[in-house]
Amino acid sequence: MRIYEEHLPTNEDLGSSIIKFRDPYLISGAKVLSGLGHAVVTAVGVHSIHGRTMLSLRHEAETTPLQERLDNLAEGISKYGFLAALLLFIILFIRFCVSITGHRQFSSLLPAAKGKKFLDILITAITIVVVAVPEGLPLAVTLALAFATTRMAQNGNLVRVLKSCETMGGATAICSDKTGTLTENRMRIVKGFFGLDSDNETPLEFDDTASSVGPSSIDIINKIANDLKVFVCTNITLNSTAFENGDYDPVKAEAAKQRPKTKTFLQQLFTSTESQQAEIKMGQVSEPYLGNRTESALLILASQKFNLFANKNLEQHRQDSEDEIAQVIPFESSRKWAGVVMKINNGYRLYIKGAAEIIFKNCGYEYNSNGELISLDRNLRDITLSKIDEYANDALRAIALGHRDFVGIQSWPPAELANAENPQEADANLLINVASTSSATTPKSLTLDALVGIQDPVKEGVAEAVLKCKTAGVTVRMVTGDNLITAKAISKSCNILTPDDLSSEYAFMEGPTFRKLSVAERTRIVPELKVLARSSPEDKRILVDTLRKSGEVVAVTGDGTNDAPALKLADVGFSMGIAGTEVAREASDIILMTDDFTDIVQAIKWGRTVATSIKKFIQFQLTVNITACVLTFVSAVASSDNQSVLTAVQLLWVNLIMDTLAALALATDKPDESLLNRKPAGRRTALISTSMWKMILGQAATQLTITFVLHFAGRQIFYGNTEISSHQSKQLDAMTFNTFVWLQFWKLFVTRKLDEADEVTTVRGRLTRENLDFFQNLTRNWYFITITTLIGACQVLIMFVGGASFSIVRQTGGQWATAIIGGFLSIPAGLIIRSIPNWWVERIFPTRLFNTFIYYAGFNFLSSKKRENRNNDVEKNGQVVEDESYSEKGNN
Repeated sequence: MRIYEEHLPTNEDLGSSIIKFRDPYLISGAKVLSGLGHAVVTAVGVHSIHGRTMLSLRHEAETTPLQERLDNLAEGISKYGFLAALLLFIILFIRFCVSITGHRQFSSLLPAAKGKKFLDILITAITIVVVAVPEGLPLAVTLALAFATTRMAQNGNLVRVLKSCETMGGATAICSDKTGTLTENRMRIVKGFFGLDSDNETPLEFDDTASSVGPSSIDIINKIANDLKVFVCTNITLNSTAFENGDYDPVKAEAAKQRPKTKTFLQQLFTSTESQQAEIKMGQVSEPYLGNRTESALLILASQKFNLFANKNLEQHRQDSEDEIAQVIPFESSRKWAGVVMKINNGYRLYIKGAAEIIFKNCGYEYNSNGELISLDRNLRDITLSKIDEYANDALRAIALGHRDFVGIQSWPPAELANAENPQEADANLLINVASTSSATTPKSLTLDALVGIQDPVKEGVAEAVLKCKTAGVTVRMVTGDNLITAKAISKSCNILTPDDLSSEYAFMEGPTFRKLSVAERTRIVPELKVLARSSPEDKRILVDTLRKSGEVVAVTGDGTNDAPALKLADVGFSMGIAGTEVAREASDIILMTDDFTDIVQAIKWGRTVATSIKKFIQFQLTVNITACVLTFVSAVASSDNQSVLTAVQLLWVNLIMDTLAALALATDKPDESLLNRKPAGRRTALISTSMWKMILGQAATQLTITFVLHFAGRQIFYGNTEISSHQSKQLDAMTFNTFVWLQFWKLFVTRKLDEADEVTTVRGRLTRENLDFFQNLTRNWYFITITTLIGACQVLIMFVGGASFSIVRQTGGQWATAIIGGFLSIPAGLIIRSIPNWWVERIFPTRLFNTFIYYAGFNFLSSKKRENRNNDVEKNGQVVEDESYSEKGNN
């Protein structure tokens, strides 16, 4: 402060509007590129700018749409399970109380035996609660997320917030930055020409864009004359202020763009955290030159295409030519060109580069591929002018390179071009005519060496990735600070803006215009908005907030500190691993380690895989829940001894299958491209779809039919009308248990298919492999194969050596065959159910009766809010609409 005060000429303080003193403050994280100095720390922690930014990122944790539905589902299942257990206990307890009075069945038992009978009733009721409560649901969610996040890291997505993985599966909108995400964040020459072909009529044009079908720059460079190569390369190297980046390491820069090596799930689990972090390197330097971006692009062209720096680096080239430079004319925005004058054998040569429309207006000649100097006629001038317009329309920065020889002069400058204030230098305004006068009156003394179009090129694969997002029902919007013309051109090349969108006045808009709209207007136009140009970070935040309030699940990309509020506000925030700031990475949920938009498509696939895996588990568990609870309830009520056909230990083994082992098997599926053919879940889509309900109820009915037949008619099927012994009765009960488990075993395979043909409305259309092949891609998931094999082996082991622990009696060959065949019936039943169109089920399903049952059985009438909602639904629709959080039947 003393140093600053000593240099202030008045008593004005820092920040004075009178002195116009430059702001001396630095924000933490700023880089000092050169020099030495002293600094005074004025604020730390929450009082600093960085601290205040980090404080603004603190938000209360929000539950994801899937979490809300799962919570409602778990609550509902628990309530219905408890209700079933309570009802069973009341019925059995009343029967028990009646049977111990007078001269009835249990009246002669000792008190201890009566107590045991009561405990059996209590244990049976409690077992139903244990079976009904979905304690495996959190395990399935955690396993699916853990498996997905480890695989996503290998696809370039470093997941920081676990829940963001499944949220991304339901994303309906992506708001993406342009620079560094859709484009490479590197200015590159993608189009241009070097002189004329040998016919003197056609420019030697090249096209290095991703969609190019014409010759590349290397193909054209091999055709141009050697003298022209010298002119172009000398102009690029000497007429430039850019310099080599000492920190640039091409190996590290390339490695930063590569995805981590593929590892198995088990390898990931046993890899130390330090080893994993060592593989993840953020913020690698990715540009070989520092300085003006246009000049850097030209130097990259000289290095990569002309191979100019193979033997000598840039600095050596400049040192070798240092004595020959007579004058350097720096770039100024007012004249839009820069030049350098060099001594040659017979005079001096001016090398010039700058805005194409300015330079070309002063050009009168071009070289052809034979090294001959050709005068530009009207036809050649029109061709070049059309190329300049074409580049501008394609959002390319058109730059022209040329030269002029001053032959026969002994010193620089010529007298007629001397600067009046400094006679040792030429007057730049006399060298080139930059006035907007007619081109016909402008002296054309320059030779045009090259015309190039410079662009921040679209990353490879981005256009295809955006199309995949559209196929998946995810709308991609581009938010950029560029002008509207450039933004439209880039968005068209990325497939964000389609020809149909160009006819909509709201498809593209500038940030200040969007910001001034009212909330109602923004909400109305935002579904059509695809490109937001000249936008600020606040515009991005407003856009994200508007989309979320419209019911969209929004993902946002950002790399700067100012992007942090939008990243935090979004449902899923993506930051850049290479170009992103530390604040942006802290605010994000997922880090794109390679800064590649195509990795977002992988995140969508894995997010949908997580949601699908969870739904598969729910479909499997609800089927087992319904079957086990109904079978236990009915068999216990029908039994004269108040005993269920499935004992408590057997039900616990079933519970282990349907919770832990099923979660392990179904949560480890890998994604495939077919997931992108489905629409996103969004915020309001039901957790249990029609196809899931159809499979749950259909399989439960199949399983109950089979087990009821075996339990109640098994005696007549196997022994006719003869009396059977206690041993044979236990054999039949064990066979029912065995069949029940094998039904769940094969149901696991059926559950591998979920809603692949939801939109198909005909039986014939549903007869496809994708819809009916339960074993499709089975070998891709060895975890599933291993776990199902383990379940089958354990069941066989239990049936042979389970004995008294499992209430098992050794089975005959016929009983084994009955159990295996009966269990396998889950497969044909699944085929039939999946062949039935959903609308058939929706048409015949008793929706009002089902919703009424849900309302009363779930004790919803005790909640004033749900009671009010139900009354409103009745008034609006004339029927009760079921809670959409876990079912969609009421909405169809």
